[in-house]
Amino acid sequence: MKFKGGSRLHPTNWPGYIAGKIKGSFKIKLIVLLSCMVTLAFALAGWMVYRSNIQLMEDEISKQFSIANEQALARLEMSFQEINRVSQSIILNPSIELFLRQNIVPVSDSYTQFKNRKYVEEQLNMLLVDAPSIRSVFLYNENGEMTVLSKTGASGEPGTDDLNRLMEKLKPHRGNMVWGRAEAASTIDQDGHRTVLVAARRMLNEKLIPYGTMVMVMEESLVSKVLRDLTENGSGKVLLLEPMGGMLYSNTDQSEMEQLLQLTEANYPRYVKMNGITYLFVRHELIPVGFTLYGGASLQEIQRKNKDIIQVLAFAGIGVILLSALLITISTRTLLTPLAHLMQGLRTLRSGDFTVRIRVDSGDELGYIGDSFNSMAEQVSELINKVYLAQISQRESELKAIQAQLNPHYLHNLFNELYWKLYSNDQEEAALLINAISEMLKYSLKSIQTDTTLGEELHQIRNYIKIQTELFTGEIESIIQAEESLLNLRMMRSLLLPVVENVFVHAFRDMEKDRVLRIKAFLLKEALHIEVADNGCGMDKETLRTLTEAEAVLPDGNKTGIGYKSVLRRIQLVYGPAYGVEITSSKGKGTLVHMTLPIKSGTLGSHEEGNG
Repeated sequence: MKFKGGSRLHPTNWPGYIAGKIKGSFKIKLIVLLSCMVTLAFALAGWMVYRSNIQLMEDEISKQFSIANEQALARLEMSFQEINRVSQSIILNPSIELFLRQNIVPVSDSYTQFKNRKYVEEQLNMLLVDAPSIRSVFLYNENGEMTVLSKTGASGEPGTDDLNRLMEKLKPHRGNMVWGRAEAASTIDQDGHRTVLVAARRMLNEKLIPYGTMVMVMEESLVSKVLRDLTENGSGKVLLLEPMGGMLYSNTDQSEMEQLLQLTEANYPRYVKMNGITYLFVRHELIPVGFTLYGGASLQEIQRKNKDIIQVLAFAGIGVILLSALLITISTRTLLTPLAHLMQGLRTLRSGDFTVRIRVDSGDELGYIGDSFNSMAEQVSELINKVYLAQISQRESELKAIQAQLNPHYLHNLFNELYWKLYSNDQEEAALLINAISEMLKYSLKSIQTDTTLGEELHQIRNYIKIQTELFTGEIESIIQAEESLLNLRMMRSLLLPVVENVFVHAFRDMEKDRVLRIKAFLLKEALHIEVADNGCGMDKETLRTLTEAEAVLPDGNKTGIGYKSVLRRIQLVYGPAYGVEITSSKGKGTLVHMTLPIKSGTLGSHEEGNG
């Protein structure tokens, strides 16, 4: 077990560590945590109910308002049909047609002309009795002169500009009625005029021969009364378009009207925000007449009710939280009693009394924790005893190792004395041989974890070759190539010696002459490369596999292979997978060992495993 920062936790500190994790306001933390969970669950459920309620209400309003909008348009259709019926009766009246045709040519008898006009006006008045929404009817002859006026209300003739626009819209039509809005003179309004609805139609007889133009003036109440249900309490919005796309009626101001006209091509139902209030708009078209009605219902009342729902949910949430906290407090008092016993046991254990045990009264998770505590206390006690005994044993081992290390030092001193003795007796070759053995012995006494230099490692290789050639194997051609700048590079101790030893023990085992050993060190791709090549007997594939594969098992007694595999393993552990050893060998053709090591310079010191 480790603390942050890598410091190890001593077994005697385990109880304090555990107690520090659970002591303090654990109960308060648990109550707060559970209360937060209840609050979150309630808030999520409340939000889902709130959104569902809004969606249901908006869907229902959309459905109901769409039905109301369609019914209002159906009632308007009846009014328009009535106006169309009256206009058709006027057009097909032979007396009116005869009068308009005769009125083109001036009549000398003014009395007869007056009498005929009066008769026509009486005919019009009789037809208009069944259509009280029509306030005025203007009849124009083919010269565009007004010849008959039937007036039952306060509205006069539409303004010249409005009338001209209406006549322009009428030009491409032959017998169909066109609609529009106009400002007409009024005798009862304070400003002397009022907004009226106008409808114009070319007058064709049964033979479809035109003989004049009819213009009918109607009050806005023709439409506003029918649409009153859609604008109840003044909160609804309506827009009625005539067949040619012009605005026929609307209860909005100019800015709202422009906003609605921009939405004529949008998909419906649609939500539109006007002056801070959201409206739900629906659209219906009167076919085949071509009138289009846009109706908008205000969602302000729905939003107000939703705010009330939010307040209710908020108060209910507070109540649920308080009640949950109370219930959690009561329940945790019972649940946390075993935890309190565990806390007391941990404090006792922390004080150093490892004989403490806690009572376990339940078989649930807390009971399991209690059993685990008792087991842990017993194991810690045993572990402390084992650690104490292990420390005593370690001290004894260190003393024995120091004692064992003294003997090689005595041998090293004896070799030095022997070297000077031989050197003083003019036995220089024997003295140099003893010196090489002494240096190798001194080199081997240093810890394997202490770095050396490439130059020192190559110097010991030369000593080893000298000893081998002088005492055992005879002449060998050895070639060592390394630039002066590379000799001070740091490397692990005794990496090359096992490889060179393998050359003498194995490669040159059956050779007596023409033996060549080449060692070359060089830099390549930001790494130190060392090659050890021989022209010995080489290795077969199976022997090569046992040396290079970590899982391969060496034959019994193969100490050279053990040393070589230790070199591979040390490079992997210390320098990492980016570095290593490659072997190329063929039976009877020699062996090439290629080492790749990191470039390390600086003061010599011990290396740490895992650092490349």
